[in-house]
Amino acid sequence: MGAGGSYIGQILATSLGFKYVDREVLHLAAEEFGCDDDTIASRAERVSSFWERILGGLTFGAPDSRYSPPPLRQFSDQELFEKQTEILRRIADKHDCVVIGWAGVYIVRRHPAMFNIFCHAPTSFRARRLMELYADLDQPKARALIKESDEMREKYFAEMTDHEWTCARNYHLSIDTSLMPLDEIAQTILAILKSKGLAG
Repeated sequence: MGAGGSYIGQILATSLGFKYVDREVLHLAAEEFGCDDDTIASRAERVSSFWERILGGLTFGAPDSRYSPPPLRQFSDQELFEKQTEILRRIADKHDCVVIGWAGVYIVRRHPAMFNIFCHAPTSFRARRLMELYADLDQPKARALIKESDEMREKYFAEMTDHEWTCARNYHLSIDTSLMPLDEIAQTILAILKSKGLAG
């Protein structure tokens, strides 16, 4: 969060004429589970805690309020991950694409033209960028969001793939996006892809 991976990904997709895949996965998963996008988004790239799983189906009201049965939990974290994996693979089988997140580095089928990139940056850079993008964020809120996002993604990646999210061996390229402007980083990546014969 805040490192600029989505921004760089959009530039790469546009420059290469590839399909950009990010929130579309949420929409398609929601359609296939028969729920709204917000339900999926609230659980995207995170693993529910034990208490969330237990309390997720409970409703609360005043002691004298009319009883209403708790809603059934529609799908588990594992079922959601499997559905997202199925959707991503379907898209990748049909299109040349740039996939942002979703543990795509492990769940999209490996092939010779696959190139995996990990974008990271110091927290100070990421917090500053988030505050530029979202006017209502201050430094403490931005840092708290980053910390929460990192912890959830690390746990999600480990639990769903048995691999470490930040391990450089997962990627062909790992880049600190605070080193130069994001547009320049995108152009550098494009130059690498061209040198490898992966872009026209």
